[in-house]
Amino acid sequence: MKDLLHLPFLGALLRGRWFWLVSRLLALVATLVVIASGWHHHLIPGVAAPDPLMYTSFTTFSLWVLWIMGLVLLALVAGRFWCAVCPFGWLNGLLSGYGFNRPLPAWLGGMLPVTLLLIALQISVYLLAIHRYPDYTARLLVLLLGALVFSSVVFRKRAFCQLFCPAGAVLKCYARVAPFELRVRDPEICAGCSSVRCVSEQSFWQRYAFGPAVLHLQRQRPGCPVDIHPRQIDDNSDCTLCMNCVENCCNDNLRLGFRPWLAEMRQAFLGRGETFLLLVLTGMVTANFSKVNVPLRELLFAAPKEAAVLLGWQADGYFVLSALWITLLLPLLLALPGMMVYRLRFLQVATVAGPAEPEQRSEKRSLFAGLAELLLPTIPLLLASHLVLAVVKLNAKLGYLPLVLSDLSGVKSYLAVHLMETLPQPGVLIPLDILKWLVLIFLLVGYLLAILAVKRVATVRAGKRFYFWGTLINISLLAGLYLDTVIRWLFLR
Repeated sequence: MKDLLHLPFLGALLRGRWFWLVSRLLALVATLVVIASGWHHHLIPGVAAPDPLMYTSFTTFSLWVLWIMGLVLLALVAGRFWCAVCPFGWLNGLLSGYGFNRPLPAWLGGMLPVTLLLIALQISVYLLAIHRYPDYTARLLVLLLGALVFSSVVFRKRAFCQLFCPAGAVLKCYARVAPFELRVRDPEICAGCSSVRCVSEQSFWQRYAFGPAVLHLQRQRPGCPVDIHPRQIDDNSDCTLCMNCVENCCNDNLRLGFRPWLAEMRQAFLGRGETFLLLVLTGMVTANFSKVNVPLRELLFAAPKEAAVLLGWQADGYFVLSALWITLLLPLLLALPGMMVYRLRFLQVATVAGPAEPEQRSEKRSLFAGLAELLLPTIPLLLASHLVLAVVKLNAKLGYLPLVLSDLSGVKSYLAVHLMETLPQPGVLIPLDILKWLVLIFLLVGYLLAILAVKRVATVRAGKRFYFWGTLINISLLAGLYLDTVIRWLFLR
């Protein structure tokens, strides 16, 4: 399984352009159906329920249950594999060939715009509950399509993925630990190859013969959308698995397959944008766990609640404060104990080398770099925690799938289940007595993998002991919150 490209049938399928074209077209058609089926549906006239179509509408169910939760399951095994079939990224690549092809400004790089968009989505979830109403969900997708057209017209290649795609940003983090990779088979072959056709866009002529008639068409060979040469790939965070380099390589020197977990964690590095994203993601996952843990929820949301009371703000103001607190301030507060321990390493440096060393002074001022190092090993725990949320959601709501497929609007299904009672209400797929142990295992495995990641990363970090204990405190605090929630929610019912 280390090289799927050379397996019978599967290898030919993965190498074939038609397989990826059909997959992306099907994903695009599904996206358009999701938009069309929910565009004119908000509530059911005469029904008092505040959000009757949340799980019966094809629009809300497909995006917020099937896609978002299924994406976590896919990321666990295959990292950024969704990016290979994503219709938005594919359209972005196609349309950018007809735009101004301007390079993305440096100030827009580093994942800052997409992280701010993720915060804006969290605010809209709190304020408008866009995940509960089909028409809001459909309009969100249309706005993303508009952002896709804008970025395609103005910037070169896949600027949309970097500026406006929260899914790609989250998968970028999770792909660092996923056991799936695209790599060169023999680095020596790449070193001796002078061709750049694997990454650069090139025009070529293709000959079509229809009996005596011969037609020559000039075609464009697609290059790498993220400008990475295969031999430069040293982690899974940037490669979108578009497979262009596999198709274009003249030496058949690429492999696609599985590798050990955490294989590249030791040399991994988080940039400023990815660190900011990881902070926001930590806060969002923690807030979602608190929904079923009343004491934890009261504790986490006490600060924005008191601030809203002091400011005299109503519900809308409280929701905005809560979203900003959850995505920005709370994760920083949770990381503070570990960061304080990690910063103690400078006391040791000052005793040995003296505080006048310029290198040590510059390192001491780099608080954000220290935060990035501290957050890196938390990725396995965050992925496991996100997986728990996904499994619980899918287990509770996947039973609605037959109803959703039989009635895309969801109106008839809701009436049949909740008013006329001619259909039974869908139940859980896995009994809770089994599910609770699965959830507990996921969290414990994620915690153990995070500890293993700490040990690996600590070997190449300054102040190994301080780094180890500071990071261990950080992941143990998060794991404690999540385990407390699972035990209260599923074991002490």
